[in-house]
Amino acid sequence: MNNSNSKQPNKFTRFLRNNAALLLLIFCVLAITAVVLAVTLTRNNNNVVPDDPVSGNPDDNKPSDVTPGDDQPTTPSKQKIDVYFKSPLEYTKVGLEYTYGPDHLFVWKQTLNEWSAHKAVDLHAEEGAEVTAMYDGTVIKADSTFGNGYYVTIDHGDGVIATYASLKDLEVKAGDNVKQGDVLGYISTTAECEYKEGPHLHLEVTLNGEATDPMPYVNGEVYRTIEVETKA
Repeated sequence: MNNSNSKQPNKFTRFLRNNAALLLLIFCVLAITAVVLAVTLTRNNNNVVPDDPVSGNPDDNKPSDVTPGDDQPTTPSKQKIDVYFKSPLEYTKVGLEYTYGPDHLFVWKQTLNEWSAHKAVDLHAEEGAEVTAMYDGTVIKADSTFGNGYYVTIDHGDGVIATYASLKDLEVKAGDNVKQGDVLGYISTTAECEYKEGPHLHLEVTLNGEATDPMPYVNGEVYRTIEVETKA
């Protein structure tokens, strides 16, 4: 019997022996490739960003029925503004001017038929024209006298007191708080000392108890800086 086939290695074994180095090289290349692929896939999986990323509170993306500013507390802030005195009426002319002072200039008073100082200004207008408060204040008096007729005296604060005289049909009374522009009464000739001068407002102003020229107040030259609250 011929035993040559059993003693000689088969073809596959010879192939392995003859190409061992090449096969080892191929195996190494495949192993390295597998490692590289595994590392790459692992990194990519770690860096995946969800399609709908959620940042912060998940409820932030829910629709809200609250309009910005609704039911939200507002912090008031203070702002300084200048508030000016304003004319108490739309007058047509200035009659008797303010002449009281250090020089004691005199004016001719037709009703009294004399020259004398005048501690007021007479602002002429049509009978019945509205007379309004030049500035906010408190009514000290609302009464009548022979010389002034019906009059209203208002404390405008900071030592300023104004008397609006020769009126009729007074709209305020003592103790009332008035705002700038509130109607006090109406132009007339009730001031017996000046009735011949025609319908007018006899306006007197004192500052810290001393008579002063009313025209700067009438012309809006006097103002005060006040603080008002504004919404932030």
